[in-house]
Amino acid sequence: MGQIYDVFEYGMRAVLLLYLCKDAIEWKEKIRKQGKYLFCLLFVIIGFWLSNSKRLEQLLYGKEMIMKNSSQSIVKLLLVIIIFFLLLDFFFQGSRLMKWYMALLYEVMFELTRFAIHGFWSLGFEKYLVCLERKVENGSVSLDTFYHHMKIAENIGLFILIVLNISILYVIIRWIRKYQRICMQDIQRKGILFLMIFPAIGFAFDLVLRCLWITSNEGQIDFLYDKHSSMYVIVPIMTILCLLAIGYSIKIYGELMQAEEEKNGFLFYKQQLSDMTEHVQEMERLYDGIRGMRHDMNNYIADMEQLLGISKLRGNLEENVENEAQNYLYRMQNTLDNLTLHYHTGNPVMDVIMNRKWQECEKAKITFDGDLFYPEKLGIEAFDLGILLNNALDNAIEACGRCVEGKDKCISIHSYQKGKMFFLQIENSCNGNEIVYTKEQMLRTSKENEWQHGIGLKNMKSIVERYYGTMIHEVREEKFF
Repeated sequence: MGQIYDVFEYGMRAVLLLYLCKDAIEWKEKIRKQGKYLFCLLFVIIGFWLSNSKRLEQLLYGKEMIMKNSSQSIVKLLLVIIIFFLLLDFFFQGSRLMKWYMALLYEVMFELTRFAIHGFWSLGFEKYLVCLERKVENGSVSLDTFYHHMKIAENIGLFILIVLNISILYVIIRWIRKYQRICMQDIQRKGILFLMIFPAIGFAFDLVLRCLWITSNEGQIDFLYDKHSSMYVIVPIMTILCLLAIGYSIKIYGELMQAEEEKNGFLFYKQQLSDMTEHVQEMERLYDGIRGMRHDMNNYIADMEQLLGISKLRGNLEENVENEAQNYLYRMQNTLDNLTLHYHTGNPVMDVIMNRKWQECEKAKITFDGDLFYPEKLGIEAFDLGILLNNALDNAIEACGRCVEGKDKCISIHSYQKGKMFFLQIENSCNGNEIVYTKEQMLRTSKENEWQHGIGLKNMKSIVERYYGTMIHEVREEKFF
């Protein structure tokens, strides 16, 4: 019967571990379809071996295979956590630190849950045995009946303990998942280390309990509850507090990350407002220039007529008059050039952005080439495309500015439409050794105070995903695409 209980217990534990790991780590592509069944099968086989292996018990408890001190079981506990990690690492992809965290978190919650209910369970079981012993002493129950009832009570009691443990563990995992508030896959290394503090505290408390649970003194085995009856209350309270600390640490971290996202969202809208202000100022400058040109055009014409009239009266075009006329025309041409848009995309906002970035590149001596057009029929907001373009070109100009002296600095932007898909490609010069990636091969800012930067990349990714698109980047031969 005990072996059947082991299979049932480890089967349920495998399902709960997968439930805990959902959205935290992803299955490997090769075993995604059959992964759940293989994982549960291996989990049950390994768990059954841990509970019933005589060689392991001889190694841990000696030839007699009797645990005289519960501290001897610490080795098995460590072995279980290592095996859980290896299983997760074999079936799942992603951060190994996250896998260690999930293995530690799960086993600690299971251990603390069992300690929380074991005292009440053992107390109820002892009360029942005392009641049976009294009936045997009174003669109302025979000795054979006593042993029979005791065996049945042991099996039923063990089943109740397993069901209670699994049920409470399920409630705790569901509570934790409900208040996560963030995607566990997005947590960085520092965040995982922070979350591991509380399971580590629970693990330390578990080790203390295992050292005190069963002790051997001169051949006599003592139980913690027998030596200190107050532990019937203290142990459940301490384990519940540890479980609450673990759960609320995840909740608090999620709220902190949510607040950080809201802060980044505020910075995002602040940047949008700043970009819009720049667009408005640029348009106002163009319109003011145009109004000024219209106002002064008559004066320009009158001045030119006067200059040309003087030259006719004198019969020849004097050199100084000619120079004055040429300078005057040159200044008019420069004024018109400043008011002329070199790029026409089909949208005023995009025109302003392209021409403003072109002017910045001219000042920075960066070659700028582009054939961008606005895909009006695709329903892409010009404002969103403007933010995407602004951030991409700002990053490109900054990367060109960091290039070594003597290196050609260039930026090219191209766009094309295929069906209902719009493609935007930006290429710029860069120092390839400065490109920084995270462990997940995501582009990472190279600036100090990383949390204060990289907002532009997040904004670009957010806008692209809003239109169900993707953002791809790579470095080839000192060029960033």
